[in-house]
Amino acid sequence: MPNQSTLVLRAAPEALAGLAPLAREGFGVAARPGRPLRETLTQDFGLCPDCVEERIQTVFLDGSPVDDIDQDSAHSGCTLALAAAMPGVAGIAMRRGSPVGVFREGVTHHADTADMSNTAGADQTEPFALTLKLFNSVAVECLANVLAKGVEVRAARLAELMESNPEALADVSFALDGQPLDRGAVLRALRGMAGALRLEALL
Repeated sequence: MPNQSTLVLRAAPEALAGLAPLAREGFGVAARPGRPLRETLTQDFGLCPDCVEERIQTVFLDGSPVDDIDQDSAHSGCTLALAAAMPGVAGIAMRRGSPVGVFREGVTHHADTADMSNTAGADQTEPFALTLKLFNSVAVECLANVLAKGVEVRAARLAELMESNPEALADVSFALDGQPLDRGAVLRALRGMAGALRLEALL
């Protein structure tokens, strides 16, 4: 987005945990077309393969559970939600590759050629935008990796979070458009900023 400001956070991963509420609401992120979800998670979002395989047990694409992250793919404008294993019978049923997944067959997201054909006439190297949501322990464990790749958030929402929780980003060094600022100055800048902001983390 032209003239979009960039806020860079320099911090240890645990110092970014205060942003977990924003992760649950959804970040704007970019991904390359033509990739299965597993590659999107590791290459576009910076998640380690072991984390994807072992920790991210629940995947929703546009509200439907995904079973096979090697066959399904994201597409422009979609919403991708990631979570660790959720409790209870419903959590077991929604888990990818669940042995009782047959009972939610009617709502399961199935890979088809439609998603790929959406990008058939486009530049296959040009990233597309989507919304990424992180829940439960994934919102804490994977947050720093995603932020290191860069996300888009509403400036006003980030300001609201920082105001409501004085501990959020308390141990972070800030640079707004290359200019070092303290937390108070960042908060004042965000209050006067309309629209979206690019948020990046240097770990």
